[in-house]
Amino acid sequence: MSAYVLRLQDIDKKKFMLVGGKGANLGELARIKGINVPDGFCVTTHAYKKITENNEELGSPLDELTHLKV
Repeated sequence: MSAYVLRLQDIDKKKFMLVGGKGANLGELARIKGINVPDGFCVTTHAYKKITENNEELGSPLDELTHLKV
């Protein structure tokens, strides 16, 4: 796989900053014997940033999300 995508089996908690919390946790679960996690992959945070940084169509909706009060 590329630098933008990692297989779940290649992810552990040390890669939290690279794949985020959900990706890191799924990678950890995939390593535990007896827990069946389907084969999968995670898009890296670098890939996400590269796609969204200059995408004007995504920029506005993402900016609006920052104003939500949860």
